[in-house]
Amino acid sequence: MHEEHKDHRKRLRKQFMDRNGEGFHDHQLLELLLTYAIPRQDVNPLAHRLLDTYGSLSALFQANAYDLMRMEGVGELTAVLLSLVGKLTPRAVYAPARGMRINNSAEAIPLCRALVGQAKNEELWIISLNHAGRVLHADRASQGTPTETPMYVRLIVECALRHGASSIILCHNHPTGNVSPSPQDIASTQKVIQALEPLGIALRDHIIIGGTSAYSLWAAMHLPGGQIDAELLAAAQRKES
Repeated sequence: MHEEHKDHRKRLRKQFMDRNGEGFHDHQLLELLLTYAIPRQDVNPLAHRLLDTYGSLSALFQANAYDLMRMEGVGELTAVLLSLVGKLTPRAVYAPARGMRINNSAEAIPLCRALVGQAKNEELWIISLNHAGRVLHADRASQGTPTETPMYVRLIVECALRHGASSIILCHNHPTGNVSPSPQDIASTQKVIQALEPLGIALRDHIIIGGTSAYSLWAAMHLPGGQIDAELLAAAQRKES
């Protein structure tokens, strides 16, 4: 490796430590990461090429390792490192959030957004809360297709009981970007409310994430009482037909 590249890496590491990563562009963060898999060459061009190909860091980290290895300059070590970051990121995001307090839907949305990330298929997550509204755990309950994912009521109830939850928040994503709930979303949510109620566990919200948008069924459909607004249900059914 040329001395100038070696010095550049040292400067990049020092800047990252001094600024705690603040102000770094995506390509700089990726370049620094790549230096740990590719120790003896300039990785700046590769960082730009990867971002150009996948469009964002989130999409890159969700890519399959074998797909990554099809790119020139990406070997097994690099592919595994990038894929590993993608697997660790959701856990790193929500694991430290254990104990955080969620007082309302607006405070839950950032956590929901972090959990579903840039997933290309729909995913359903369960956030278990204690009596004070503090997060006990977050579990991915199911993965589906780009347009649907199953909502198993029994699994949701078992998860809430396993963590000793006083209440839960459901969240799932719509990769299409349209956050409007489908009739299936509404019907499944009603079933969850009915299953949890005899156990003294409340469904505080069901949040749908789509791109930069979010939809709170609590805000729109009065979930605490299990009452779904008839006009909204009818509108959702018309949209499906």
